[in-house]
Amino acid sequence: MVCALRGVSEGLGSSQEGGPAHGMSMSVWWRRRLTAVVVGGLVIALGVPMAAVAAPSTASTAASLYVVSDTSGGGSSAAAADVSAVGGGVVSSLDALGAVSASLSSAQVAALGSNPHVVVTPDVAISAEDASTATTSRAPAAVFPQQSGATQLWNQGDTGSGVNVAVIDTGIDNLPDFAGRLVGGVDLTGEGNPFQDDYGHGTFVAGLIAGNGASSNSAYTGEAPGAGLVSVKVAGANGQTDLATLLAGIGWVIQNRVALHIGVVNISFGVVPFESTILNPLDQAVEAAWRSGLVVVTAAGNAGPFNGTILSPGDDPLVITAGALDDQGSTSSSGDTMTAFSSVGPTDPDGWFKPDLVASGRSVVSLRAPGSTVDQQFPSARIGTGNFVGSGTSFSAAITSGAAALLLQTNHGASPNDVKARLLLGATPGPVGSPFVDGHGELNLPGALATGPGNSVHLSSVPPGDPTAWGQTVSLFQTWLDSTWNPANYYGSGSAWNGSAWNGSAWNGTSWNGSAWNGSAWNGSAWNGSAWNGSAWNGSAWNGSAWNGSAWNGSAWNGTSWNGTSWNGTSWNGTSWNGTSWNGTSWNGTSWNGTSWG
Repeated sequence: MVCALRGVSEGLGSSQEGGPAHGMSMSVWWRRRLTAVVVGGLVIALGVPMAAVAAPSTASTAASLYVVSDTSGGGSSAAAADVSAVGGGVVSSLDALGAVSASLSSAQVAALGSNPHVVVTPDVAISAEDASTATTSRAPAAVFPQQSGATQLWNQGDTGSGVNVAVIDTGIDNLPDFAGRLVGGVDLTGEGNPFQDDYGHGTFVAGLIAGNGASSNSAYTGEAPGAGLVSVKVAGANGQTDLATLLAGIGWVIQNRVALHIGVVNISFGVVPFESTILNPLDQAVEAAWRSGLVVVTAAGNAGPFNGTILSPGDDPLVITAGALDDQGSTSSSGDTMTAFSSVGPTDPDGWFKPDLVASGRSVVSLRAPGSTVDQQFPSARIGTGNFVGSGTSFSAAITSGAAALLLQTNHGASPNDVKARLLLGATPGPVGSPFVDGHGELNLPGALATGPGNSVHLSSVPPGDPTAWGQTVSLFQTWLDSTWNPANYYGSGSAWNGSAWNGSAWNGTSWNGSAWNGSAWNGSAWNGSAWNGSAWNGSAWNGSAWNGSAWNGSAWNGTSWNGTSWNGTSWNGTSWNGTSWNGTSWNGTSWNGTSWG
């Protein structure tokens, strides 16, 4: 779950502290962190490459749970047959996704691995964290409807009415803020009631999407206060779920999309990716939802600020991935900053350009689920009698889902590609101005509406090709061609592409619009999820005495240019880092590769 309710650590004390030890590559350090990384309010139990997770044991024949997909086109029946053929047991069928949950021994996993049409993925566990009680440094606020321009749409009669948003989460309490707008749901946890949130996260998310302010005399209102809500409960009182249950929730939404008039799906859960999006069943599931006509909004993750930390399914190129900014409690966006915890692209291992945009995600106020786990654990986070405060990209995703509902009310029949194009083309410049930090910019609904009818982005699927292996070098120029950053992928009113979001100071220099963007610097650039890999940084000057000696510890390294704003401040993820120096030769291996940075 990609969240951090206040008192649940802004997320991220442990996910921000420290860095790779001397001599350790960034990729090794990152994956070691993710074996039990705190992602906002939850711990990912397994987050290492699949080869490490599913490696057959010569000593053990104990069965474990896996998700088995068959890519030959036979759907879940073919996957079930594959499992039976090796003597495994089918636990449940994920019909909408063409997969099954299965109990397999290590020998059976190895046997299935020899079938080129079968993808076997560990049924990754996701469980709630015993969080710390760190607090935020500023007052809670709920100014996101003003910042995003949602209030302007409300004044025109657009509150999201007639659009239903499916919230795949811990359930939604039947509170006055949702009166008459909880239109359906399912409980996949065994607790038996999708409208009882015993953990507290789903209610908070739903309040940001569609709360109408009844609990606070309209002081705290969601982005689309007229939208309907569908509760898809995949985690219970302990906040625990697993990959198979999350997949079942997505499949249920696909199957009930028409009957329940669902237009948007919010997924504020995130799992450390350990497969290419071409193979990852969670990414394939959200793509199936997208192709069925559902706008899928996901959280980027709370594992920033390092590159390659976007979580799945937010790493999928099709869906709308939201990162978190700090709105400073102001209705004006002029003082907004990026949060340090918001995950940063490119995605690992594929190198997709993410996140797509950013929205408020720090110290935002929403609805409290009375008596829930987080309510009892963090009473200091209560505001008044019915509200709560929290931080995390979970909540940025929720606000973006509400924005999508508002767009769908005014654009009946718009496809997911249409909605995504409008949101990205209409975004205003972000606090940093980097495609890998704040994406296309900040959520801006008036700008999205101003793009005019007919705007769409044609990214019908993950581009064909072989799955990206861990450590494999990928061309950032190629992933740029396949991304929403390529103007060729848009159709409709092209003028919006050249607006302030694209031509702001951070993007309008030669580094982006000149040869460095379209020329050899991007054509030659590459990413494999690690740090930079070149002799200039791996040689004696980097690892030897110069690293620890006077040249490193002296004024040249400890002054403002290295340890000040350029190294430790906003410019690490900002224009100084992602500008001309970023546009060097490659991003490859365990350290910097290319002499232009040096």
